[in-house]
Amino acid sequence: ESLKPNKAKMSKAEWVKKCSQIWKQLKQHKSSWVFMQPVEAEKLGLHDYHTIIKRPMDLGTIKANLDTGVISTPEQFKEDVLLTFQNAMTYNPENHDVHLMAKTLRELFLQKWEPQEAMIQEKWRVQQDGGGGQSFSTGKRPAEADIANENTPMSYEEKRELSANMNKLPGKKVGQAITAIHEKFPKVVMQNGEDPDEIEIDINALDTPTLRWLERMVQETFAKKKKRQA
Repeated sequence: ESLKPNKAKMSKAEWVKKCSQIWKQLKQHKSSWVFMQPVEAEKLGLHDYHTIIKRPMDLGTIKANLDTGVISTPEQFKEDVLLTFQNAMTYNPENHDVHLMAKTLRELFLQKWEPQEAMIQEKWRVQQDGGGGQSFSTGKRPAEADIANENTPMSYEEKRELSANMNKLPGKKVGQAITAIHEKFPKVVMQNGEDPDEIEIDINALDTPTLRWLERMVQETFAKKKKRQA
């Protein structure tokens, strides 16, 4: 089934899927709502919050950063989750409800994370080595492929082909593409509502240089993969 040219679907890297599963388990805890959004210090009258807490963090920000490639390693994910709860425990006294909630969720996270950490790190290493991808179909031999001028607008067919091939990028390239697109066009990278393991990118919202950059990434990745298989 061909993809609509206005939506490119990209499967999340395996290590990201595992981190997302652990995040979801945290979210399901009855106390997680306290940590889902940034602390509104001024609104809550916590005038010394930013003096005491040097790097605020929350679970909602972590999920967004994980989905858009801002978090690029399992270690970053772990550090940010622990930071979320450590901040709450640092700012609030030991007998405070928020301190106790943070302590409970911190223990839950470590209980879920530690048995899987080595496996998640290994999946990340595989991604860095370029594993986990499929073969590409560009319709041309890569050596003969003409890379269009970056200012030449893409046709409907070119966008459709790019959308299809982007979902075949290996994990490392998926992360690079999502991060680059999100930095320039933060609103076009979206969670697929039907499949939590997929990210959707609104192709029509990207400018021509970005589309041509993605096209080159696909073609170069295909050429390297073919060379390795030769």
